[in-house]
Amino acid sequence: MKWLLNPSLSASLIRNSLVQFIWWVIFYPGFYSTDSFAVLSMAKTGDLNSLWSSPWAIVVRHLSLHGSYPGLVTLFFSIILSVSMTVFFYSLLPQKNRALVSAILQITPLVGAMGITLWHDIPMTSGLLLVTTYVIRSNKLNRFSFNEATKYLFPGMVLITFRGNGLPTILMLFAFILLFNSKRQGKRILAAGVLLSVFVILFSNSLLPDSKSRDFELATGWIALDISCYASTPAGQGFVERELRRINSTAKWSSKSACNWFSDSELTTSDMDQVRGQLPRTLFKLLQEDPKFLLLTHLKRHEYLVPLPIFGLAKPPFIHSTIELPNMGVAWAFPTLAEKARVFVRVWNFGSFIFAYAGFWLLFIACAWFFNRRNEILYVLVVSFTLNFSLFIFAGISDARYALFTLLTGQGFALSYLVSRLRVHAREYL
Repeated sequence: MKWLLNPSLSASLIRNSLVQFIWWVIFYPGFYSTDSFAVLSMAKTGDLNSLWSSPWAIVVRHLSLHGSYPGLVTLFFSIILSVSMTVFFYSLLPQKNRALVSAILQITPLVGAMGITLWHDIPMTSGLLLVTTYVIRSNKLNRFSFNEATKYLFPGMVLITFRGNGLPTILMLFAFILLFNSKRQGKRILAAGVLLSVFVILFSNSLLPDSKSRDFELATGWIALDISCYASTPAGQGFVERELRRINSTAKWSSKSACNWFSDSELTTSDMDQVRGQLPRTLFKLLQEDPKFLLLTHLKRHEYLVPLPIFGLAKPPFIHSTIELPNMGVAWAFPTLAEKARVFVRVWNFGSFIFAYAGFWLLFIACAWFFNRRNEILYVLVVSFTLNFSLFIFAGISDARYALFTLLTGQGFALSYLVSRLRVHAREYL
């Protein structure tokens, strides 16, 4: 019993990892969406590409033993998420709140269920938590320690490569830090972390055939969606013919669905291959012609990222709680138990208008920093703002998992504040 109530970091790491393991056992081998099956297919065939980042594709292939045991991947990365979340809150929250807040979050689907989904967002979020932990601890120590870097920074810099926006987000954090810290040792350690990420990306890309690199496709996909959306509006008639000559017509590009979700335009893969290089220039032309359209399109597409509910409460896709495709060789080991336990996850999905509202939690973090003025909270705010802003611009669709770092940190702050207030009231009552 004493062990269960032990507030030390080591006890919390064991406790939270055990809870995460229970989540994994109940839903073994985890949750799998269409994206998950696409990665598993690559793992089984060996026909890898960088659509979900090359490090992710390679790790899933080898860790799952060529796709035969996908549950090993969900177990491995869910435990990493649990550990990362725990050390993060131990570095940030008041001593009395650390164990309880991390335990509560671990029990909730935000960590427990999200962690056992076969998505590359999970390791990327873990990486953001670890790197931010290193920065917070360095601020408290008033120095950048290489020993600390080996425990937090370097593992985190590897994990952030599992999504394309991981390294740019951390680069913004490092740039912000270096504006206020000119210590040479710090610069060298942070630079070493960046070089490690770059090496992982380049090395993993080198293991894929040149024809399988789809980084540019990922970087420009959102532009194609904006053009298709514009082509479906009265104002967009003729835009394609003017700016994308010989690449089909307005009718072929037009897609109302592209304004909020995936495109249902009549463009072929060959059409997209031809137009890909022209998309950045065409976006600039669209920005000149109708900047209001672009702003409103992104505001509506990513309502969950906007701090104020301009168009009402958003309900983005949130926690996946199924094995989406049947008869694919992946099924729950305990289906009756999993279906009953899944009700708990569905409660969080029902409350996605708050649990998945990344814009609100970004605002909450900003308020936490404004009223406390702690550098540690400011670093969290920088990462959360950069993450949300990059998703607002570059994400083709809305999905709350993309902003998991903001959701976790914001809700952790809120829980800590609530726990502190309850303690105050309890003392007054007693």
